[in-house]
Amino acid sequence: MSIRVNLTPYFRDIVERKETLEANGHTVGEVIDDIDRDIRDLRKNVSIIRANQWISGIYVNQETAFPDELNRKVKDNDEVTILTVIGGG
Repeated sequence: MSIRVNLTPYFRDIVERKETLEANGHTVGEVIDDIDRDIRDLRKNVSIIRANQWISGIYVNQETAFPDELNRKVKDNDEVTILTVIGGG
């Protein structure tokens, strides 16, 4: 099963500037775990930014996965996007 994961600039810093990754899993959480096997600390970073409310949303095929994002089912050829809050001044 192949899931495309779209990465925001925050996560690109962790994954050598890649804009997308391919992953496997039956839920968003499993997809993140699959990527985490190759890219250390992705799950930790998702957890940290979630705890600090820096995630503005997790989307599957451009639809919100709220309220239980990590348990949201995904299927072959789905796209997952994790958006982070953008701030500046």
